[in-house]
Amino acid sequence: MSLRIRHITFDCADPYLLARFWSDLLGYRENPRDPNPRDAEEALILDPQGTAGLLFIRVPEPKAAKNRVHFDVWPDAADGGAPLTRDQALQRALELGARLVDDRREPDGTGWIVLADPEGNEFCLERSRAERSPSLESAADEHLRVELDHAYDSQLRLLGHARRRLAEIAAQRKRLDRDISVLAARSPSHPGLEALRAKARERARAEQRTQALVHELRAEVSSFRAEIERHRTDPEVRQTQSSIDQLNALLDTLPGVGD
Repeated sequence: MSLRIRHITFDCADPYLLARFWSDLLGYRENPRDPNPRDAEEALILDPQGTAGLLFIRVPEPKAAKNRVHFDVWPDAADGGAPLTRDQALQRALELGARLVDDRREPDGTGWIVLADPEGNEFCLERSRAERSPSLESAADEHLRVELDHAYDSQLRLLGHARRRLAEIAAQRKRLDRDISVLAARSPSHPGLEALRAKARERARAEQRTQALVHELRAEVSSFRAEIERHRTDPEVRQTQSSIDQLNALLDTLPGVGD
């Protein structure tokens, strides 16, 4: 059995304000179907994929000691732009309301910065991937790998949706075919037959549209492969190539879709 984290929960005095701080810092968002009221006893924000989140719950007692668990964060380019440097991210965090607790940056650029959120919860700010790279060329390669990882994740989510959709359509068409066969055998002139046949045709069109999406995914994966070929000597890129091969293998399992 395996479990996944749904929420990381914070006790706090003001759930709404603390949720706003972490949402602005991390690029998280409210659940659009259940926004956070200003005076609520709890506030939830979700990651960009909507799969995990931070939950802030109002409690009467104040924070009394150093956190036993804390976040290590670093600048990222999840929004598609150039990532901030660690020092730029520090300035951004301070503007949002963070407090500097301990500066552990070293002269050679290593190290980290200990910060606290508006209610004193500690977290550490580290260098971005690009700042860890030894040269501009390797930094560019690292940025490309990050972009490929994001693209792969996006296509994998679309693939999961396409597979579920095709399975639903196949089940619906099977039921419709059975109902049409039974009704046609009992009453070939039954007025409901045409309605059932119309539904079956609509399901066929939906299946074609979904298969078109799958073929579009294949084209995008091929473009990722072309980029990977240009950097095949890098072992991390070879790992990404393996992920793309896995995606292609999953695509081959889709019902009604093949080369």
